Amino acid sequence: MKLKSIILSAVILAAAFTGNCKPKETITVTGSETMHVMLQMIGLEYSRKNSGVQVVVHGGGSIEGIEKLFQSKTDIAAASRPLTETELKEFDSKGKFESLAVAYDGIAIIVHPSNPVRKISLENASKIFAGEITDWSKVGGKPGKIDVVIRNDKSGTAAYFETHVLKQKDLGIKNFETRKNVGYAKTAKVVADNDAMAAAIEGNQNTIGFMGMGSALFENKGRVRALEYSLSGKEPFVVPSIENVYNRKYELSRGLYLFYLSDHGQKIDDFITYVTSEEGQKTILKSGYLRGTLPTVEVEIKK
Repeated sequence: MKLKSIILSAVILAAAFTGNCKPKETITVTGSETMHVMLQMIGLEYSRKNSGVQVVVHGGGSIEGIEKLFQSKTDIAAASRPLTETELKEFDSKGKFESLAVAYDGIAIIVHPSNPVRKISLENASKIFAGEITDWSKVGGKPGKIDVVIRNDKSGTAAYFETHVLKQKDLGIKNFETRKNVGYAKTAKVVADNDAMAAAIEGNQNTIGFMGMGSALFENKGRVRALEYSLSGKEPFVVPSIENVYNRKYELSRGLYLFYLSDHGQKIDDFITYVTSEEGQKTILKSGYLRGTLPTVEVEIKK
């Protein structure tokens, strides 16, 4: 059973046992598909410790969460990217708001587990997703058409990947200026979430896609395989992992954020405090992401 299904079953079971209690306060979190399972795990733990509160997590992508927050249709927006200048101005018009990096994540470039290709450079990845390289034999694989799968335009992961890989921003401003008008391959299949991305790759040995590292290595382990990655191909190729993101060896990584309005109320304050606590951050690590705060150091005082 997949991790999402296990979490959902646990939530339903918990609700069944508390069905006769007074109505719970609800905290709604909407947005990033990358953060979805992580936030479900945190929400479930928080609800266990605070029986009067239920945390409901909706996906839809980073833009969906940001739009819902601006429309006052969610308490918290989850996003796998910072706010844009336009979004900052929109929120400024509503009053003060809070922005918090709660975790860090690598983006994994993923293929079918049986694909013999094990590593990829940024430049080759850029050309593949742009439709400029179309055969696996050009990147060390067996001859065969490369089928590209990408996320829809509500995805923060897709926005980050488009800028930093497709348009080669991580190779320097000269490359970025040269490729700033490059778009994804016209034949690319567009999917709405990580489940659909994993299903597309699992069902076609010639596909390539991308998703958050936590989703690739934990939630969809066995369905997809992450490629080792190098910026230029001259440096060592590095596998995406918590340790390699933490040590800055894996360079395709970004922050994961929660946004909320300043007049949110005590229940939101309490939940955010839990997310940034040692316990909440340990749950983030368990879900496959790098914690957003430094660990608490316990010092034993000798008498």
